[in-house]
Amino acid sequence: MSERGNLWAHVTRRWASSSREALEADDEERERSSRGTVPISEVHERQEVVLSGTLQSVTYSPVDAPARLVATLFDGTGTVELRWEGRRSIPGIDVGRRVEVSGTVGRHRNHLAIIDPLYRLLAIGAR
Repeated sequence: MSERGNLWAHVTRRWASSSREALEADDEERERSSRGTVPISEVHERQEVVLSGTLQSVTYSPVDAPARLVATLFDGTGTVELRWEGRRSIPGIDVGRRVEVSGTVGRHRNHLAIIDPLYRLLAIGAR
């Protein structure tokens, strides 16, 4: 393949990737807005909030470590870490699941986090 062809393939892949991410962010922003929850981008430390979005990741603690479940919530404007101390799993807390959470925002290793948030599992397309 020519150098020009390689460049075009790279640009096309990059555009498709960023377009998909932009579309996902727009969808999340629309859902969040319809629920009337606070945008994560506007959240400040020590603020009591209600947030909604999609779980991007869920991390389970090893059996020989203290019980802790960590998830990343994305709402189209940013992310916040959700940490449930003393829990190894929570039914329904899975990657791709839409949730609404409430709690007080703090900092954990330079990023926003909510420890032991109250949560509500949302149906797909729930408003």
